[in-house]
Amino acid sequence: MKPYGQEADYLRLKKEIEAGELRPVYIFYGNEDFLMEEASQSLRLQMAAKFGDVDASRVDGECISLDDVLDMVDTVSLFGGSRFVVVKNALHFTKENKKKESLERLLAHHANPDASACVIFFARDFAKTNKACKELDAAGAVYRFDQLKGAALAAWLRERLALKGKKAPADVMTIFVERVGHDLRRLDTELEKIITYLGDRDELDEKSVQLATSRSIHGDIFALIEAVVYGRASKALTLLKDLLAAGEPPLRILAMLVRQFRLLGEACEQMRRGCSRDELASRLGIHPYAARKLADQVNKTDEDKLYRAVELLLQADLDIKRGRIDHVLALETLVVALGEKSA
Repeated sequence: MKPYGQEADYLRLKKEIEAGELRPVYIFYGNEDFLMEEASQSLRLQMAAKFGDVDASRVDGECISLDDVLDMVDTVSLFGGSRFVVVKNALHFTKENKKKESLERLLAHHANPDASACVIFFARDFAKTNKACKELDAAGAVYRFDQLKGAALAAWLRERLALKGKKAPADVMTIFVERVGHDLRRLDTELEKIITYLGDRDELDEKSVQLATSRSIHGDIFALIEAVVYGRASKALTLLKDLLAAGEPPLRILAMLVRQFRLLGEACEQMRRGCSRDELASRLGIHPYAARKLADQVNKTDEDKLYRAVELLLQADLDIKRGRIDHVLALETLVVALGEKSA
């Protein structure tokens, strides 16, 4: 997440909204559209609290010019109150946009302290290639929303649970994310299912996660990796077929396998040097729960088997990329070979 000072942009915006602050212009960009949509809804509620009735519109930035958007913003609402315009797919802030006059007009609107109209752009990209864009960014009107990971994702989940009067141990939340994936929209939906399942109970446990949620492709990849590492070739083949049937690209599955065995090699090296299980997470930059599982895998392998696994993975990668073998057949052969060598 892009920092503004030392704080992630979505947290900065949240604090501004909680403090009752409103800007005439907001520019959102990045790849976490769920957070963008939630922020947009919060700002609309803030407008309603401040001005009463809100005349809201949503337009497609691919089909409307920046000047037309600003004309909408400047038009007096027929319903009184305030104007609230959301522009999806906004293309007005890319390097290719040469209409500096329109951007200067937007900057002037942002600088108007008496504005009763708010416009939010969901931008495809934001390039500080002209004076107006640089000034909007410097004024704090630009917010970058990247995918939440690690501690930021854990904090987001804890907050969602706390709002419902629930809590969960860190290892249970890690299991939940491994099972469901990192997509916030899906995580939010699955959290609601768990909360309903829990009823009056206030703490999530692993059993609740397993019973109340559905697996994602992301979770099945981790299950495949674990089956391979532990030499459960039959289970690994079943999981592989499920992933392929669900449309998961073979090269992505292979990349995940390569990453896990790379981490396994690094963990073996660190633990051979005396690194403890508790220290492994910080050394490798992974979650403590994932580090504990990795340490368990280290105990199930040895250096010869690990070198052999790396050779098999590299050979499969070369064979697939050079078109020597069908992708599916290559992965099936690889999973069997890895299982045999790590049994």
